[in-house]
Amino acid sequence: MKLYKFRPLEGTERDIDGSNDSNFKRAKTILENGEFWCSKFSELNDPMEGVFYGSADLIDAIYTKKLQYKICSFSAKRAFEKPYMWGYYANGFKGMAIEIEVDTGDVKEICYSNKIPSVEYLTASCRMYGDEVILKILTTKSSPWKREAEYRFLIKDEKKYHKIGEITKVYFGNPYGGVGNKKPIYENNQNLLNYDKLKKYLIKFANERNICCYSIKIKDGKVLPDEKL
Repeated sequence: MKLYKFRPLEGTERDIDGSNDSNFKRAKTILENGEFWCSKFSELNDPMEGVFYGSADLIDAIYTKKLQYKICSFSAKRAFEKPYMWGYYANGFKGMAIEIEVDTGDVKEICYSNKIPSVEYLTASCRMYGDEVILKILTTKSSPWKREAEYRFLIKDEKKYHKIGEITKVYFGNPYGGVGNKKPIYENNQNLLNYDKLKKYLIKFANERNICCYSIKIKDGKVLPDEKL
């Protein structure tokens, strides 16, 4: 299946020379070795990530087990096509979406619900035990996050970088694409100029590794692939 990882692409020309740590360098690292950063549950952006109902004597034990897992989040195509996802996670279209081909058994689709998982219910009614319970907790999010159409790679490992699938394409945001006065808009916005330089470098870098790059466009309220870069 195809999944998408949004990345902002912020930085300056110094980043190309490797003199500064930035989102640009992190994106370059992904394209270079195909590995993605995986985080602990408490480092993700949902303030209720991994929350559950359970008796007091279970709290420490489940917390310890949750910490054993590293997580990397991706989105399905229906989220890739939403402009607000590019606005939130690709720095207002000054970023990219990395497409990967991944085996369905290697990722888990998020269940969106207004009900916080109950350990007692999962064990008694759903007959889940041990890691099954932990995975259920870590793949349940509240309904307002549903539009992210999230899939998660979860692994019990101390390593922070993991190869999750094969990178097949990279899509780059194109702010003011098709606008007649795009050039003066960029000339009067340093952030756009910086993004354009970093984008051109990464396109060349990706093409040298046989990774196809595309621009995107918005048509009828959807983000769609545009020209090959």
